[in-house]
Amino acid sequence: MPQQIQSPSSGKTLIKVATKQLTPASDTSVKTVTSPREFIEVIVSDSRIVSRGSQWGHTAIYVNGKVYSRAHDVYFTTTYDDYVKRNSYRDSIGLQLWISPREREILQKELDRRVATDAPYSLFDNSCSSNVADVLEMIGILAHDPRWIPFPVPPAEILAVVSKSNRLVKKIPHTKNVVSK
Repeated sequence: MPQQIQSPSSGKTLIKVATKQLTPASDTSVKTVTSPREFIEVIVSDSRIVSRGSQWGHTAIYVNGKVYSRAHDVYFTTTYDDYVKRNSYRDSIGLQLWISPREREILQKELDRRVATDAPYSLFDNSCSSNVADVLEMIGILAHDPRWIPFPVPPAEILAVVSKSNRLVKKIPHTKNVVSK
């Protein structure tokens, strides 16, 4: 005979017809994430008084095997190891973030467009950090403090805001004169 229970609200007799298990594991077990994830790295470097424009620091972004870096004279790409080696004269920190394959496509397409365009440098809307902030915000990752005007975005602000992102996987220190990956 099927199990009968009484409804506490209506007093009607209810009969249990079936039982379904909706979750393959218990409620307390860790669930695996099945969506594909890729990783990018935002590299924020300390300041240099002797370099024009680097008094505030420098920011670059590593996406799919390429580092995109806006300098005063040119917007260029290089390999990860070359970039870290070139900047080994100053301390940097890498912020590794997870993104979806579609978000990576959006980032890479926009960064390649910016490199090809090579628009003149501008502290307000075409600097190393404004480019990184713009492309991150295109895919929904906040990269500037929303309490203030969105430009200029100094590297320290990107570091502070992106460090608090729920997309942050880990921080990778790049210390002076040390090449690491």
